[in-house]
Amino acid sequence: MIHPRALVGALAAAAPRFSPDDRNAKLRLLDEFAECPIAQADLLLRFHETLCFLQAYPDDRAVLARVERALADFGERVGRLRPAARRELSDSGVAGTTLDYPFGFPMTLWLTSRFPADVDIAWRKFEEADRMDEALSFLVTHAEDDALSEGGVGWRKWLAVAKGGRRLTDLQLLLELVEQAGLPEAARDWLFESLELPIQWKLRGASRTRAKLPWSRPFFHRDGVKRAGFSFVREVTRPFPSIRRVPLPLAQTLIESARAALATRLRELHAFSHPNPDDVLMAEPGRGLSIALIGLLPKFRLPLEGYYAFYVLKNGVPVSYGGGWELFGTLELGLNIFQSFRQGESAFIFSQVLRAYRQVLGMSTVVVDPYQLGRDNPEALRSGAFYFYHRLGFRPRDRAVLGLSERERAKIARHPSYRSPLPVLRRLAEAEMYLTLPGGSREPEKRLRASQVSALVTRQIAREFEGDRRAAVSEAVARVSRALGVTRSRTWPEDERRAFERLSPLAGLIPDLDRWPVAERRALARIMRAKGGKSEGPYTRLLDSHARLARSLRALVGGTR
Repeated sequence: MIHPRALVGALAAAAPRFSPDDRNAKLRLLDEFAECPIAQADLLLRFHETLCFLQAYPDDRAVLARVERALADFGERVGRLRPAARRELSDSGVAGTTLDYPFGFPMTLWLTSRFPADVDIAWRKFEEADRMDEALSFLVTHAEDDALSEGGVGWRKWLAVAKGGRRLTDLQLLLELVEQAGLPEAARDWLFESLELPIQWKLRGASRTRAKLPWSRPFFHRDGVKRAGFSFVREVTRPFPSIRRVPLPLAQTLIESARAALATRLRELHAFSHPNPDDVLMAEPGRGLSIALIGLLPKFRLPLEGYYAFYVLKNGVPVSYGGGWELFGTLELGLNIFQSFRQGESAFIFSQVLRAYRQVLGMSTVVVDPYQLGRDNPEALRSGAFYFYHRLGFRPRDRAVLGLSERERAKIARHPSYRSPLPVLRRLAEAEMYLTLPGGSREPEKRLRASQVSALVTRQIAREFEGDRRAAVSEAVARVSRALGVTRSRTWPEDERRAFERLSPLAGLIPDLDRWPVAERRALARIMRAKGGKSEGPYTRLLDSHARLARSLRALVGGTR
């Protein structure tokens, strides 16, 4: 009998190849695995990752059926491991294992509601006992304080007493205390996250593979994967026949899947913690791909930029996620292809993600920040992320980085086996990279940044209001309302009123706002209301079309340099 390590190696080697011989080899190997126990944790994990890839990129229905049987039984394989080997799979997200991670409040609340018997606090890993005492003092009545102070019963015993005989876990009790405290949501989330609670999740009813959604018509890769042979920019600028707003039940299903896919990988995303089910858009570019753009609830939106997260499914399998924020024609984007799927169609998937953003938001420039390239991001650094983006047409504008990249490319041309060492990759990751689409700026590095405008607001509050932010906002709302002719804002929906108030300190920076033509002032009022609308797409389009607003903000920023 062939050793399991040789079988796993053979399957992993065949997985990204799609010739008839490779397809037959996959079928034979998958049949052999059905009778082959795997006792080593590292080997079992590699087998799992190969199955995940094949589930997203199957040759045909026969391969897919065997892969899905193998994944369905994976929890049983894990259960047959020795305890020490099973512990090696902790934090892997594989069925039958356990993970722990300091999830934020919204994600922890979701986990406990969906998997109440499987989620609690791993107290053995908790190292912030003093912080727990301090946090509880904010959450209990004044009369209870002495029980938590020095010489009291201590917070562990206090938690047991506070349950009052109810069948609650410690985590459920803490969530209840935080929810009932009546804190503003931002303060509530910060207080919970500051505890850095190791949330333990036993993956009995969930796993990475169970985030997959049903897929009635899988795409089979009889002709291989699409890695080359297409123009990246042409794909990005090619319009979709349609991008549809999905019905609420499907939107909620996509959000649930996205949360599970990230949580089982020890990750969170702001948009998946605060998603807007009424603002989920779907694009279907073919090849088994579905791209969901997921907006934020109005009260959690960014101050000025428009934002959508994205979530990509390949034959129903989650393969990628990230987010994009757009301002005046420039989209900054963070992309992550899950590691299991990086031998697949990463470049094509990225092109289709940008294609969806282009259709919804209309950007003409795309920016990738240094973190995506490897700054403070070892995973991106090791994967050579700089060269992934460079092959697609992204270029740095920083002269030193551009010169270094050209020298490295010349070395690769002379010696195809050459690979840039890590110190060089770190230097290449020091500057942003840009992709200019038709209509894009020739000097994208000089774009207006939301952080620059926010800094102007801070300076004004400090200089004109001596740091009194409440007075500054009140004055800004009054001034901007007068300038824009807004007289009936009290009749607006709450989200629109909040958006107008939040944007007023930004709009109030413009000295000649009350002298703008009436049409431009009315357009700005529509933009400010749209920031609190059901969908953020219209806001971003309206904002980008207001040329005078863009010029005014750029002039203000330029005047402070």
